[in-house]
Amino acid sequence: MTESRRLRVAVVYHVWPHYRRAVMQAMDRCAGIEYDFYGRNAPYQGIEPVDPASVHRFVDAPFWMFGPFMWQFAAFRVALSRRYAAIIYLADQHFIATWLGAALARLTGKRVLFWSHGWLRCESAIRRRVRNAFHALAHCVMVYSRRSRNLGIKGGFDPSRVRAIYNSLDLTEADRVVSGIEAGTLPSASPRASFDEPKRPLLVYTGRLTRQVRLDLLLDAADRLGRQGRPVNIALLGDGPERAVLEADAARRNLAVRFYGACYDEEIIGPAIYHADIVVAPGKIGLSAIHALMYGTPVITHDDFDRQMPEVEAIEPGRTGAFFHYGAAHDLARAIADWLDNAPARAAVRVAARQSVHERWNPETQAAAIERCVIETCGGSA
Repeated sequence: MTESRRLRVAVVYHVWPHYRRAVMQAMDRCAGIEYDFYGRNAPYQGIEPVDPASVHRFVDAPFWMFGPFMWQFAAFRVALSRRYAAIIYLADQHFIATWLGAALARLTGKRVLFWSHGWLRCESAIRRRVRNAFHALAHCVMVYSRRSRNLGIKGGFDPSRVRAIYNSLDLTEADRVVSGIEAGTLPSASPRASFDEPKRPLLVYTGRLTRQVRLDLLLDAADRLGRQGRPVNIALLGDGPERAVLEADAARRNLAVRFYGACYDEEIIGPAIYHADIVVAPGKIGLSAIHALMYGTPVITHDDFDRQMPEVEAIEPGRTGAFFHYGAAHDLARAIADWLDNAPARAAVRVAARQSVHERWNPETQAAAIERCVIETCGGSA
């Protein structure tokens, strides 16, 4: 395909977080589409941004927040530009610029796609109408899971205009780290070595330490397990506003918890996950599920899917993880004990977990799904 026949597409985010680098690069390698990535190159809510040099065309695009609402001039400018056949917007109905930009893009003859979590739960009639009206601005809505797509259809959205594209992290980098660990060529010190009783089961959490992720439930469950005569070690990889509260609670309960702080080095995070017995996410789980499965480690999180993120769909109960009753520390303790006692052989779990990521939850698959959506939306040619 010649350069002149490639579709030119703008992708408009407010911020491109560092963990989007792999899918951006996979999109950048697309033979039929030339992407321009718009977004602010700055940390946001404690998350580091992607390096703009990671892709061929990155356009710095400032934005402004007004409470929950966002304005971004770039969302409007690309709609007026003659260079783009299509525009992909990060779909958040609080982004006023997206409402106006998407409408203007359609008026100027461009194809509009939304990149979105999509529908997470059944909603009230008013919320459903607002969400459907927002998504109706797009010719195609790309969501992260089959459940999200099904919820949208159940809520009255046109099934021909919504596609599941899944989500991803840097699988190539994870494969490299796993290969190095298993070949013995990568130093892979496990967090176990930092504990006084390193033979205890190791539970790991990775991500921001916020109230919403409910790590208080994990500490409560660990306390219960200890009183049942089966103590565990806990490694928390991340930082955030709840760290001091969690440190005080762990000390009060005399729990074996290590706080490692924020880390973006996969050669440190990867081995920590790889060597863990379980990754535990007591609150909602998103890409942390994919992160754990990339390293072959099972995941335990809660069972109320209306309060979950789309990536929870990647967990296969009894095969690559388990669920506990939402908000119930005693049931989290039960789920942890049950997995430690009755889980499939670790080698089988590792194979199943990594296979699920290689089949669906990876950058190449996600980028290919986005490419198909763009080309179909633009009339089937590039």
